Amino acid sequence: MIWESCLLQEKRKVGEDALKNPIFEYKTILETSARFTPWTTEQIAIEGRDVTRNEQQYIVPIPCGRFPRNCVRVKINGVKMDVTKTSPLSTRWTLVQVKAYKE
Repeated sequence: MIWESCLLQEKRKVGEDALKNPIFEYKTILETSARFTPWTTEQIAIEGRDVTRNEQQYIVPIPCGRFPRNCVRVKINGVKMDVTKTSPLSTRWTLVQVKAYKE
């Protein structure tokens, strides 16, 4: 099992520009670890190939009830990914589904 460093981040409004558009920054809520989890054939059948091709799953050692609800992005080994879905995996783990973007 390879555990990678993981930052859970929230999006906060930090001000406005000259045209009164909001300016946002991502702030780290919690530092933890995460482990990549491949898609199962059942998940591919349910979710469809578009989702499974563009999104990834990670296990985070935080109970789903204590996972920060305002977490909208994770940063795993320096790669920023938007959270699309969280699911309880057991009483000790949360499954985080993320969409990765190329930088």
